[in-house]
Amino acid sequence: MQINIRTTGVIITARQKGQIEKNLTKLKKYLKNESPVKVDVQLIDDAGSEKNSTQTVKIDITSEHYSLHVEEKKNNVMKAFVRAFSATDRQLRDRHKKEIEKNQKTGGRFDKVFGILGKFRRKK
Repeated sequence: MQINIRTTGVIITARQKGQIEKNLTKLKKYLKNESPVKVDVQLIDDAGSEKNSTQTVKIDITSEHYSLHVEEKKNNVMKAFVRAFSATDRQLRDRHKKEIEKNQKTGGRFDKVFGILGKFRRKK
């Protein structure tokens, strides 16, 4: 998993960068089957003439078979990142569950054999 963090108009500390990378590495468990995974995080300050400027976090995950884009705007960068990360985590988790259910429905040769033998079981 390759993680790229880019900032535009935002200054983040080493601790914040470490937290961002730590959270993003948790997503590996949902992307085990994907070989080259690239995660791009953009932290953007939409500073204008307003005192309460909004800050945007964009998370892009791309792999060979899958791509995901999440964007979140808040007045604090880390709050925006937490919301964007939770949305990303939820979407990846749902996709992972669907893949598992799909694999269980198709079954393997073992399931086919016991499916046939199940017809001959005694009924209670």
